[in-house]
Amino acid sequence: MSDMKNYDPKLSFEELGKTISKLGEKKANTKPWQLILLGILAGIYISIGGHLFLVALNEGAGKIVGGAVFAVGLILVVIAGAELFTGNVIMTVGAVTRHYSYRKLIRSWVFVYVGNFIGAIVYTWLVYRSGLFGSPTSLFGGVEEIGGIGQLASAIAVKKMALSFEASVIRGIFCNMLVILAVIMSAMAKDIVSKMLCCLAPVMAFVAIGFEHCVANMFLIPIGLFIQGASFPEHLSMWGNILPVTLGNIIGGVLILFIHPNRIRQIKNLLKRQRVS
Repeated sequence: MSDMKNYDPKLSFEELGKTISKLGEKKANTKPWQLILLGILAGIYISIGGHLFLVALNEGAGKIVGGAVFAVGLILVVIAGAELFTGNVIMTVGAVTRHYSYRKLIRSWVFVYVGNFIGAIVYTWLVYRSGLFGSPTSLFGGVEEIGGIGQLASAIAVKKMALSFEASVIRGIFCNMLVILAVIMSAMAKDIVSKMLCCLAPVMAFVAIGFEHCVANMFLIPIGLFIQGASFPEHLSMWGNILPVTLGNIIGGVLILFIHPNRIRQIKNLLKRQRVS
């Protein structure tokens, strides 16, 4: 009984710092082929979340509920295990404190990013071919009798690609500030239910507000383009949104990591210890 009374459902900030450092080291030392496979899984998980978001909006649930179901993607990444590019921005702390090299950081980012894209595109193409958005007219794009969800997906893709570079970067910054907070809070939580709730609130917030997530857009834009019957060159235009959003996601993740007082204190302490040793 005394153990239950003394039970703390969260890690201390010192324990969290050690957990994040170990997590970064594990990611930095993961083999490239494993990063690709885990990245593919995360791309599929986030795409499932994006798909649920479209279903919720099409059923008239609204953006807050849509954001809540979208959180399934990050919950699967955190609980089931996968590598998500936006979450891996947290590895910056380990590189700055010299737990591993910047080369390993960049290597991890690149392989995970590629894996996320492969997973998202594979899921997108398969659900397009499944007829869930309407009867596909060709192998690479076009749908007959576009239903409500198909029209919605198409409209969202058009809206996202119409964003300016500046707007995409800014929306990406605030999006990943919330995602990194979700990752930090879920790392701090000790039980699965708490970890799920820690993912739910920040993701619901960024989706409802309208911030931009690069991996989510790897599903939301291509599915709209498939439905429209866009040609291959037209599909390349999605990078006009995804690349500035990616830049914003990196900036936002790094900002929240280094302006948070607890992170600053932990990084200073780690650097001091390394100088002494």
